[in-house]
Amino acid sequence: MKTLLVLVAGLACTAAVHDRILEVDSFQGYQVFRAYPRNDQDLEFINSLESHGVYDFWTDLRRGKPVDIMVPPAAQKTFIKHMTAKEIEHEVMIPDIQELINLEKVQSRVAYNTSAGHDMTWTEYHPLEDMYSYLDYLEATYDFVTTQSIGETYEGRDMRIARVCRGICGEKPAVWIDGGIHAREWVSPASVTWMLNELVENDAEHPDLTQNLDWYFLPSHNPDGYAYSQSKDRLWRKTRSEHGSIFGCKGVDANRNWGFHWNEGGSSNDKCSDTYHGPEAFSEVENRNVRDFILTVKDKLVFYNTIHSYSQFILLPWSYTSELPDNYDDMEQLALMGRDAMVANGGQEYEVGCIPCILYVASGGSLDWVLGVAEVQYSFAMELRDTGRYGFLLPPDQIIPTARETWDFHINVIREIFDRLP
Repeated sequence: MKTLLVLVAGLACTAAVHDRILEVDSFQGYQVFRAYPRNDQDLEFINSLESHGVYDFWTDLRRGKPVDIMVPPAAQKTFIKHMTAKEIEHEVMIPDIQELINLEKVQSRVAYNTSAGHDMTWTEYHPLEDMYSYLDYLEATYDFVTTQSIGETYEGRDMRIARVCRGICGEKPAVWIDGGIHAREWVSPASVTWMLNELVENDAEHPDLTQNLDWYFLPSHNPDGYAYSQSKDRLWRKTRSEHGSIFGCKGVDANRNWGFHWNEGGSSNDKCSDTYHGPEAFSEVENRNVRDFILTVKDKLVFYNTIHSYSQFILLPWSYTSELPDNYDDMEQLALMGRDAMVANGGQEYEVGCIPCILYVASGGSLDWVLGVAEVQYSFAMELRDTGRYGFLLPPDQIIPTARETWDFHINVIREIFDRLP
């Protein structure tokens, strides 16, 4: 009987979090609190809350930085009591998650000149099918764009890339940009497809970019998770694979599953955790698909960027350790130059640094594998807007401004890299 009671209590605790067992039809009354830890004791206490299975950490613990935590209505009084007792400063950043989700669903009034043959507007968040229809449109319309499925997901969806190559792909230095490895970060695939649109449909404004380079765009690294976040649980993060959880928890954090210093900190053994690293490196077919394609083009790749949200960071390897790679200074110089170009063109401020330097150890990330195994010299990650007012629920009228500043970073950095090539 005692064992049964413990199991039931554990199940109830686990079920409290939106991404574990129960589908959340509405996030009405859910709030995001921002806590301000002052010292290691505060950090240790806040970290202990994550194991309760009630709180959803939107940002990870960082020394000297605030942490954003989503709290369900039933736990808010307890959370406030904990923070007050420990004298940890805190405030409500988002008073009602559902209100922002409703706002996100409302199409922006901003007009955008779209072409016939696809459904993308970049004034609203689109399903995967619309993104793929846009890839079809580009392939049918432009002779220097082709598309390719690099494999299927766990649930059988195609993982499609756009290849932008004047001439035969593989003859020129190449750029890789992917988005959506974390399902709930919707502004990521939206920005990636907007940059693809800018590169191809405004080619006459910057012809050097397609004349000198090949480009590979993967709008959605995690199609199953993205589809689930659109149809079932807006704040779903992981893949949708099964790994034998006794609680029925699904999925792996695809950005903790790459096979370079996998499971060396900053990820979880808990199959119900948002940062579950998987049973082994490359357990996720989505990551294997991307890995296998990158290995076919790695000798030509000169730039890699994986797009995330939120917090406005430009992140550099390594993720698994605070030790810096040999070419860190070179990467940092480029990142700072790109950041300055963003700001000069009216974009937001972004912080630049290695992941443990400004965030936290997070082993098993793609940018580490790309530098450490594929040996692509310039490997970056970006956390797009914003800094917490909306978090993962960025209103659709911010898609284009966010994508534009991200594009400013890319064109300046990539041109500089090309000019340095022998």
